[in-house]
Amino acid sequence: MMKYCLRNLLALLIALHTVVLFAQKKESGLERGSIHPGYVITLKGDTVKGYLLNINLWLNQKMTFFYSDPQDRKGRIKYTPKEIKAYQVGQRYYESIKYPFVYSTHAENFILRKVNGPIKYYVWYYDEDRNKLMSLDKLSLTDLEKAILFDESELWTNEFGLKQNEETLTPFNLKFLMKFSRNMADYVKDYPELARKIESKHEGYKNINIESIIREYNEWYIKNH
Repeated sequence: MMKYCLRNLLALLIALHTVVLFAQKKESGLERGSIHPGYVITLKGDTVKGYLLNINLWLNQKMTFFYSDPQDRKGRIKYTPKEIKAYQVGQRYYESIKYPFVYSTHAENFILRKVNGPIKYYVWYYDEDRNKLMSLDKLSLTDLEKAILFDESELWTNEFGLKQNEETLTPFNLKFLMKFSRNMADYVKDYPELARKIESKHEGYKNINIESIIREYNEWYIKNH
C-alpha cells in the first residue's frame, strides 16, 4: 500500500512539474528587458499611463520601472509593491498582495493576475534553486542587464484563486490538488453544472485546467448575477 501511495504521489508531482513547464512556455510572450506601453495604479487609485520595463517573471514580482519616455533611462522611476497597488506591462497585469509566497523575503509582492472577474486567478513564479533567486534580488540598477539574461524556462509556479468579497488567496497547492475533483467542485459549488463536471472528472475539468475552469465559472456568474 505504501509503495502504491508513493508511486501515485510521484506521478502527481511529475504531472505538476510538466504543467509548470507548459504554463511557463505559454507565459513567455514578452521579451525579457523589453519596454511596453502600460500603466501604474497609485495607492490613491489613480491610473498613470506610460511605459514599463518587463524585467523577468521573477523580478517583475519584486519591482517595476516606469518611463514617461521609453528612451529616457535616467528618468525612469522604480516602484515596489509597497508603493503602488498594481501595474500593467504589455498584457501582463500585476497586483500588490500581502501573502507568504514561496522564496519571497517580503510581506508584499506583485503577483501576475491572469484572470479577472468574480474569481481572480493568479500565478506566482519561482525557481527551486533559491540561491539563484536571492542573487537576483541583490542586483543594482547598473546590474539590471544580468536580470534580463535570467533563464525563465525552468521556473515553477504556484496558482491561486481569489473570490470576490474575500480577502485571502486560496492556494491551489499539493493538498488541494491531491483531492482536486472534490476541492474544486466545492470551490465553484454555486454553479452546480460546473461542479458536477469537475466531480465526474470530465475531460477538460482536471487539475491542469484550473484557469479554464475559472474562466467558465466567471462567464456563468456574470450572465446570471
